[in-house]
Formats: sequence, C-alpha cells, structure tokens
Amino acid sequence: MMANEINDVVTQFVHEHMYMHIVLIALSVAVMLLSMAVDFFTGLQKARRNGVARTSQGLKKTAAKATKYFTPYMVLVGIDLISCVVLPVPAFSMVWAAYCVYCEFKSVREKSWQKAEIQKAGKTMSVIIENKDDIAKLAAEILFNKEKAEKEAKDEKR
Repeated sequence: MMANEINDVVTQFVHEHMYMHIVLIALSVAVMLLSMAVDFFTGLQKARRNGVARTSQGLKKTAAKATKYFTPYMVLVGIDLISCVVLPVPAFSMVWAAYCVYCEFKSVREKSWQKAEIQKAGKTMSVIIENKDDIAKLAAEILFNKEKAEKEAKDEKR
C-alpha cells in the first residue's frame, strides 16, 4: 500500500511540474538549433558571395559555438529541473536560450564587411603584440631623429 502511495505522489509530481519543464526545455533547444542553423547557412552564403574560401577551420567554428552555448545550457537545465518544484517554468535555461538566439540574430544581421574589419583589427593587434619590441625601437628612432633635426635647425639659425 505504501509503495502505491509513493508511486502516486511521484507520478503526480512529474505530471504537475516536470512535463511542462521538459516541453519548454525541448522548445528552447529547438529554437537554439534553428537559430544556429540559420546563422550557419547565412554565413556560408555570405562567404560564397564574397569569394571567401569555406574551409574546415571556418566550419569548425559552428561546433565550437555549439559547445559554448550548450555547456552552460545543460548546467542551467539541471538547475531548472531541481528547482521545478518552486519555479513554474525553466527560467534559467530559457533566459540563456534567449541570449544565444539574440547572439545568433546579431551575427546574421552583421554585414560581412563588419566581420572582416573586426577580424582585421584582431590580426593587426596580434602583429603589434608580436612585434612590440621592434615597434618600440622604431618609435624611439623616430623621436631621436626628430629631436636631432630640431637641434640641427636651431644650430643653423645661430
């Protein structure tokens, strides 16, 4: 008799709390995957249109992005399932899913030339960081030559 009562309580709990959470979590995952797919295919179109090679390196970025999105998402799903007694919806995972969809929307809306400028700026900064000693020497030489020219100009005036 006691086992049946416990079974009834667990079944009632699952029906009242877990099913809605599971449905909303599944919808969140579907929306995230759909937004990533839209971003992936628009990225391929933009690359094709601009004549940029579509390499495996570029395609791997989608897998890295999925890892960045779904690792925290799964932790938040766990928190939502634990807190399903208190919260009526899986709020934490839904907020994260909304953030990921927003990021994908922004990525699709960005112009390819803006992304190219961002990548170019990143490459420029890495070159500057790699050659900082040479740049410092060059700057010092320019300043030294400027001071030398000013001194010579003053000497000629005298």
